[in-house]
Amino acid sequence: MAAEAIFHDTVGVMAVITMVPVFFIWLERTTRWKIFDILPAILWIFITPVLLSYYGVIPHESPVYTHFKALAVPIFIVLMLLDIDIRRAVKVAWRGAGVLVLGSLGIVAGAVAAFALFRAELPENTGLGFGALAGSWIGGTGNLAAVAEGLNTPSEMVGLVVLVDNFIYLLYFPIILTSKRWGGWFNRFSKVSNDQMQAIADSVNAVERKTHEVHFRDILTLLGFGFTGILIAQKLSELLPIIPPVMTGKTWAILLVTTIGIILSATPLKKVAGSEPVAMTFVYIYMTMIGAQADLGNIGGAVWFLVAGAFCIIIHFGFILVGARIFRVDVSMAAVASVAAVGGAASAPVAAAYHREDLVPVSIMLALLGYGLGNYLGVATGWFCQLIA
Repeated sequence: MAAEAIFHDTVGVMAVITMVPVFFIWLERTTRWKIFDILPAILWIFITPVLLSYYGVIPHESPVYTHFKALAVPIFIVLMLLDIDIRRAVKVAWRGAGVLVLGSLGIVAGAVAAFALFRAELPENTGLGFGALAGSWIGGTGNLAAVAEGLNTPSEMVGLVVLVDNFIYLLYFPIILTSKRWGGWFNRFSKVSNDQMQAIADSVNAVERKTHEVHFRDILTLLGFGFTGILIAQKLSELLPIIPPVMTGKTWAILLVTTIGIILSATPLKKVAGSEPVAMTFVYIYMTMIGAQADLGNIGGAVWFLVAGAFCIIIHFGFILVGARIFRVDVSMAAVASVAAVGGAASAPVAAAYHREDLVPVSIMLALLGYGLGNYLGVATGWFCQLIA
């Protein structure tokens, strides 16, 4: 390992950090190699800077990382949540939303139970890791980053969470697709009638989408309100008590920023174009920086973390079954609610299209609801795990 990194100044570090996600996103989109179906771009975006920092191309620690993350995490939380339309989701698919909420609670319960059952074999700080993992599964990569930052999860543990997240989901997603074949007995189990299924189909209309044309004034508006939201959250967090072991000032700030983002989603700011691409830009750069700071060679118990993650998903599946029975939904709606919780906005429409194309708009709305829940429930998961550590 080099004594001093090749690129150690601000411009050099940022050039490497930003080009890593650019390269792999371009490679995935242009080549469509099957390897990306197994190991998605986000995994390569994390692993590559691990190697670059190990071999001295970029530094393992840098003020650049600290300053960027302090701004990036709260800003992408606000922007990411602007697309939520809670009222429309509840109106159109309240049954699916109910299953999603129960499934999300199942992830929390599963994570806490898995940690309690396997904690003797798990690496240090896995309780915080489960918080980030729950945030990712309930919401998405942005929630993983937000919860990890809020809980001060070590970079090495974040790296392990990324691996477990992708590996377990790789096993779970085909099961969700295969569940289409279970329609007969599943629908009898959930006691859903043909009239109820038709009512759901009739209530689903195309989701109103933002224009793809983004102007500089849109980005300026989003950043202006985003930083204002961060300022308000930081000032309010200073007034709230620190409650060990989880509720620090940073944790309060993350939760307050989340709340502010949801509130802003009910204002005309929701219609401003560009929130998703700008938010995901910050997310991917953040994940690259986390990779640069990680040292996965110091982590033990990865296999047991995978086992614990699988156990968590099994508990989640049980909660989905209960939710399907309570809210009387068919196998397709249950599958979409599950994948919206575990897979997020990228995978939910894929599963919906495979089951029933008319559920694609619903799947997007449910995934966005997961974004809203992810930070709250992720922090709660970390809290519960730390209490029994």
